[in-house]
Amino acid sequence: MPDCVKLIDSLARFPNLGIVSLAGSLTGHEVRVLDLVTCRGKVEKTISELINEFKPELVGLSAMTFQFDTLMKIAALIKGIQPEIKIAAGGYHVSLLYDKLAESKHVFENLDYLVRGEGEFTFAELVSSLENGNASDMSEVAGLSWKSESGWKHNKDRELADLEKIPLPARDRRICKEFYFLNNRNYPVDVIETSRGCPFNCKFCCITQMYGRVFRKYPVGRVVNDIRNMKEHGIKGIFITDDNITYDIQHLKELCNAIIDHGLNDILFMVQVTAAGLAANPDLVELMSRANFRIVFVGFESMDPATLKEISKPTSPETNRKTARLLRENKIGIIASVIVGHPADDRGSISENFRNIRNLHPDIIYPLYLTPYPKTKIREELLKEGLVVNIDDYSRYDCFSSCNVKTRHLSQKEVFVCLRKEMLHDFFDPRHLFQNYFLKNWGFSFVWAIAHNLLRTLLDILFGSGRSR
Repeated sequence: MPDCVKLIDSLARFPNLGIVSLAGSLTGHEVRVLDLVTCRGKVEKTISELINEFKPELVGLSAMTFQFDTLMKIAALIKGIQPEIKIAAGGYHVSLLYDKLAESKHVFENLDYLVRGEGEFTFAELVSSLENGNASDMSEVAGLSWKSESGWKHNKDRELADLEKIPLPARDRRICKEFYFLNNRNYPVDVIETSRGCPFNCKFCCITQMYGRVFRKYPVGRVVNDIRNMKEHGIKGIFITDDNITYDIQHLKELCNAIIDHGLNDILFMVQVTAAGLAANPDLVELMSRANFRIVFVGFESMDPATLKEISKPTSPETNRKTARLLRENKIGIIASVIVGHPADDRGSISENFRNIRNLHPDIIYPLYLTPYPKTKIREELLKEGLVVNIDDYSRYDCFSSCNVKTRHLSQKEVFVCLRKEMLHDFFDPRHLFQNYFLKNWGFSFVWAIAHNLLRTLLDILFGSGRSR
């Protein structure tokens, strides 16, 4: 979808991995992949031209929660161009709320299939069924909801996939390939996953609704082949999107060693990690550095023990400090995640939390609003306490551009402004600039991104009402 989180987009434009993974599962079929983030401002024109030129029989659309309204607009656009085209929708939002979506007249008019959970094998079976003339009865395709004459039918859930059987993503099917780091066209980037799932159950996270509390890993050899293929196509940076790559330390060590042994550590790797996983394994951090893991996104979330316990985050202030120290010692850039809007938050606690996060000396602080995503435990608790101010306009659920909660002490607007003011503080904090990994290594590109976000933050503080302009 063309919708994106503005802060992330100013730092990097990453492609969607899911849709090229689906394309990889469709062997023997003519497939095109269009990542709409590459054609913002000309989405309707691009889609219209592609539909008229390629004439697809089936279109698959994927969206996160805040993008689903856009998905429906695009589905309506496609149906308006060619009503006979079948449209399937998938992704987290569809998987979590398929039963509620099936009650919508708008969904019934514009979507034909809902792909629930992991889509590779469900989508492939859907295509095979259509090819074999079974469009009127899709009851045997596990993980699929489909439209019959009498309404929506929801087939049985599909079991979690054996990751060893999933083909490599078909990145060559992309129509547009303009994905860069810090808007630097000389630094093309791509994404990869080495595992799926997370055994933890943080209250604000919905990943367990997709995979349960199950962790699965790809064979290291498959991952290395995928990295090698990207390198051969000119990719210089790779973002590893795993839900919890540091859960299986041995697997991550094997991956790092394989990257080094195959001479792939001239690629810059970016990865999401848990503080607990790194703090308990100092030798892993040194190995990651040798494998050229240069940018790490760490979910610190808070430096308050009570808050960490409240959200079931398996870390502690001391663990966070140790992790930050290890990363700095190994010259790895730190992007520190911090969440604002917990029920007990007030101005003082928010400011104190940011001060303590700054004392970790991260290179970028990535602040997020606590967001009551569907099916999460935190949503249940916030609704019960009356702290959700936007219950069902999911287009505002991107964690950053909008604040959808209030606290026991602050209104929604006050929470929104508190975060923005802390961001403004970071732009002028000398500790945040001197010795900054991104400034030292990316210079003007990083300065441009900071200036861009500084201007937007000022506008948000002056004119914002709980939603970014």
